Amino acid sequence: MPEEENVNVEKDTEPPVQPQTTEEVHSDVTGQKRPRPASGGDKPPKPRKKYAKRAPIWEHFLQREDPTKSYCKYCLAEIGCDSKKVGTSPMIGHIKVCKHYKDWVDKENQKVLSGDNKGNLKVIKYDPHLFRRSVNEMVVVNELPFSFVESEGWKRFCFNVLPMYKTFCRKTCSQDIVGMYLEEKEALKTLFRVEKQRVSLTTDIWTCPITSFNYMVITGHWVNTEWELQKRILSFKVITDHKGDTIAGQLLDCLEEWGIEKVYTITVDNARNNDKALDAFKEAFKLIGLQALVKDGKFIHMRCCAHILNLIVGDGLKKAQREVVAVRNAVKYVRSNFSRLKSFSLRCETAKLCRGNLPLDVVTRWNSTYLMLNSALKLRVAFEKMEAEDKLYCAYFLEEEEEKTKTKRIGPPTSSDWDKVSRLVKFLKVFYKGTVTFSASKTVTSTLCYNEIVDIERSLITKSHSPEEETRKMATAMRDKFDKYWDGLGNMNPLVIVASVFDPRNKMRFASLCFDQLYGKDTIENRKLHASVSSVMSSMYEDYSFKLSKPVENEEPDSQPQPENFVLSDDEDDCEGMLSLFDKVVGLKGNDDSCNELKMYLTEQTEARIENKLGFPYDVLSWWRRNCPKFPILSEFARDVLAIQASSVASESAFSTSGRVLDPYRSSLTPYMVEMLEIQQLLLHDSS
Repeated sequence: MPEEENVNVEKDTEPPVQPQTTEEVHSDVTGQKRPRPASGGDKPPKPRKKYAKRAPIWEHFLQREDPTKSYCKYCLAEIGCDSKKVGTSPMIGHIKVCKHYKDWVDKENQKVLSGDNKGNLKVIKYDPHLFRRSVNEMVVVNELPFSFVESEGWKRFCFNVLPMYKTFCRKTCSQDIVGMYLEEKEALKTLFRVEKQRVSLTTDIWTCPITSFNYMVITGHWVNTEWELQKRILSFKVITDHKGDTIAGQLLDCLEEWGIEKVYTITVDNARNNDKALDAFKEAFKLIGLQALVKDGKFIHMRCCAHILNLIVGDGLKKAQREVVAVRNAVKYVRSNFSRLKSFSLRCETAKLCRGNLPLDVVTRWNSTYLMLNSALKLRVAFEKMEAEDKLYCAYFLEEEEEKTKTKRIGPPTSSDWDKVSRLVKFLKVFYKGTVTFSASKTVTSTLCYNEIVDIERSLITKSHSPEEETRKMATAMRDKFDKYWDGLGNMNPLVIVASVFDPRNKMRFASLCFDQLYGKDTIENRKLHASVSSVMSSMYEDYSFKLSKPVENEEPDSQPQPENFVLSDDEDDCEGMLSLFDKVVGLKGNDDSCNELKMYLTEQTEARIENKLGFPYDVLSWWRRNCPKFPILSEFARDVLAIQASSVASESAFSTSGRVLDPYRSSLTPYMVEMLEIQQLLLHDSS
């Protein structure tokens, strides 16, 4: 038995495994160690290479069964991808030119996550080109320097709000703005070239205090085919002097640059050089063609009503100089520092007055003086309390205003001064209303111009017979200046009265009533003025009728076919022959019926003056748009007249903007860049 047990042990027991050397042990692919033969004198095999990650380009491609070919996810084009020959280079080259891939990228870039206060997210569209254009428009409208797009604050804002937006440099910004300007300019030149639009102009000259350059601005006004009043700055260029020949040359160059061949009126201020400039302009511009000017430019010169009104009121305010200065000094004291303003506000509270706005006037602008006097008059009680209770206020007027003259300040305003100021404010109210009407440039002002002039003249006539001597002297001095510019048609452009006729609420009846009120009924002056206006309207209407009527094809009037001698051809029937004959007869005599449009318009009932509940002014252009088919010739006459500007404020307003564009930090801008920014800014403001 012991021998059998030994036999079993020998069967179950395996010989012990001999330990292997380090060289004989290595890992297989699965990571498990397996023996390998001793190398002995042989070199060790190279380590197995690790598999590299797939190239990122494979995100846009799918591999076919053939490992050497792939196809694009966007255009399904087959691209080679043999790793032993070309690798991924063909795929990289294809994705750079794939249009479908670029479209996909643009769509993905336009998707932006936007959230509300509740944390809800939604995808909104993002257009990088539109956003970049909006940035350029912001630079123009807000009068920002081009370096704004490179500022750290703007870059940080874009990174936080719109990370995918790529900022650009100031040079790119200026190039984009120039491109926008050239694009709009070409579109407007095409409009003038195709539609042959007749334009009314306004112009003025400004000297920049920073660069000392003289800038001349020219603004165009017209009513388009949709009966909308349009306004564009056509030129903002440097001129050498203020001479008439220089101004005329600049006008001609501007119109030639834009391709404008028809001009109606030019509104300028009352400087003598403008008279000479318009005379030279008329002689040169008439050579362009027969339709370049209306009536050979007889009515082209339009004097700025706002400038005339400024001259009239300026003479009147000289008579009340002391009272105005006294109130101005009082307002200046209150606004000089916070403690004085607080003291004045305390007096307003005790008098139960609302202080509101208390502006200080600009001495050279009478309308700002009117607003200052009107506001101060409402706070008269508070100023009187300041005089009675505030010692510092009274001591202010005891100080010497100027060391050289050693004169004390005028004021404080006494009770009689306040009474005179009260009468002056009532007197100037009609002038201020007229200034506001004349200064509008985005609405039709030509139809309202004569109404304001008549109201001013009637007020001057009444005040010139006032029992108060000071008021009478003031009104007399202002009326002398008024007669110099607006006394009848001898000193007034008749288109001022004609424009009021094209208001369907007025027609000729309003002008006739004005003549009766100013000159009396059935007077020689009344009849002469009425006949002159009617003659001008009829004459100008005949010109429009002649230009717009179709020319007759027949060369000789005697060749007109007569009904009794008319012979039909064999291939025509009776009905067609008579209609053809009738069309020819009507074509020859059509001009006789067209002359009734003016008479028809003047004899029809005027439109009712219904007050607009929303406070909007009456829209004359909408009425003519609706009635254009009824008055095809007269409406063209009205289109040109309604575009006339009563003042040159549209051009002067550009100078307030240019003063900010050409500030000390932007004085290095070239004249071309200044003109471009001015034109673009007005265009963007009008389109908003």
